Amino acid sequence: MTKLFKDFGILLKQNIKGLFLFAGLVILALITIYAFAEYQTTNSEFCGSCHYMDPYVRHWQASEHADVDCVACHDYDGGDLILSAVKYATEVYNTRPQTRVLDENCLASDCHDVETLDKALVYKEDIFFQHKTHLNKILRSGKLHCTSCHNQMGQYEEETQVHMKVNDQTCFVCHFKDAGEGEAITGCYSCHGNPKTEVEHAGFMFSHEPYLELNVECKQCHIKIVQGDASVPKGKCYSCHVERLQKDYTEAELHGVHVTTIGIDCQKCHDRIEHGNFQMVGALEIQCENCHLREHNKPKQLYMGIGAKDVNEMPSAMFQTQVTCTGCHTHITPEGEIMADQEKKEASRSSCVTCHGESYDLMFDNWKSGSQLAIKDYKTFMKKCYADFKTIGGSKKQRRTVQSTYTKMKENFSLASEGHMVHNIQYAVHMLNHAASEFEKAMQVIQKSYQAPSRGDALSPEKTCQVFCHGKAFFPEVVSYDDGELPHELHTEDMELACSSCHSLTEHGKTKINDSVCIECH
Repeated sequence: MTKLFKDFGILLKQNIKGLFLFAGLVILALITIYAFAEYQTTNSEFCGSCHYMDPYVRHWQASEHADVDCVACHDYDGGDLILSAVKYATEVYNTRPQTRVLDENCLASDCHDVETLDKALVYKEDIFFQHKTHLNKILRSGKLHCTSCHNQMGQYEEETQVHMKVNDQTCFVCHFKDAGEGEAITGCYSCHGNPKTEVEHAGFMFSHEPYLELNVECKQCHIKIVQGDASVPKGKCYSCHVERLQKDYTEAELHGVHVTTIGIDCQKCHDRIEHGNFQMVGALEIQCENCHLREHNKPKQLYMGIGAKDVNEMPSAMFQTQVTCTGCHTHITPEGEIMADQEKKEASRSSCVTCHGESYDLMFDNWKSGSQLAIKDYKTFMKKCYADFKTIGGSKKQRRTVQSTYTKMKENFSLASEGHMVHNIQYAVHMLNHAASEFEKAMQVIQKSYQAPSRGDALSPEKTCQVFCHGKAFFPEVVSYDDGELPHELHTEDMELACSSCHSLTEHGKTKINDSVCIECH
């Protein structure tokens, strides 16, 4: 054995140069092969060699990153790629490739610099977003990466060619999972800000600003903003983990491994959740029979601005803005509490302040007192009208016409009184005045000089503003006008000028003062 080793040593010495040359050639050949293989595999076109990579390559080619090589983003070196090629050739590959795009690759100096990402941007026209709020921070027990949000690829949306596009599902899972009804984890303003522009809803224009100033919560109107719950069925764990572990992991532990360390997409584990304006509050969404044993048809009709005789529809402004019955009727009375089958809710002054602000509850008092006065005066008016009808002559046809107008007047009065005028004061005043005018016209056919009795101050176009609304609320002593001050109370109280002398009755609140109005007195 010793002689054998000596002979081998002598042979090596005799051929040492040849052996070194051979070894050098082998090494050079290996380096050349490796370099060629690395060059070939790091070429983005090589990625499409494997059939299961077709969707990824196709979507990459159609994306904004089409001029960026795959290896510039993906965490692969030449050795990894050669190994992948060998696995594919020997058919031991995984048809579900798992790779990562490291944050430092995205934030490289010649790609997306941090300074640019610090700027606020608008996503999908109305969503305010800042990268620095999300990137590299522990949010909901996981550290987000670039690919936590930019992960939309072929396997999720085959019909749309996208690559590294923002996947909304990540946003929705974080912001809405386990949030309350109509709420977001970070609040609505963090993404949507304060809406500035008017929006169209249910056929009318709506402005958010006055409600935001009063801190009215979004969920009071937007009652359903998500569909789905982003739950994590246990079966999804088994699509990756073969073993059935019995240990229960905390959210922090699961997110620490899957989000922070591995960077798995949220939708790999979470069920789908959608965010949108799925259900708005409706004016008559709350069914009366839910609380009451009988429906209140006339209050509903008056609120909707329908049901009056010979008068066009005139919905209440609050009905048009989709305020429900329980938007105002918030106080449960003692009568309601002791009854087993129903609860009785009455309107509360505090409800006005919640939406409209301080002092608006005084308007509530005006509505009630003004309505009571109008109903009382109109009842007296109808009695006098009926007495006039009984004593006036005329033909049968003329008397039938008067009788018809009086019947319509009674029906309109019934709608206004039983429907409670406060539900739609403008409509109630209009239909009562219209019925009274029609009765007067019918009587004047029989007797031209006929003048109907007084309907009372409440129904006078000159007095309705003060009787129903501004008798106590928003009635300042002095107002600003034309760069000066105008003694408001002096004109209305002392001089007894009607509101219509200076304000339009058809365009609410509009001032129409001109020099001729002032000259009449001054």
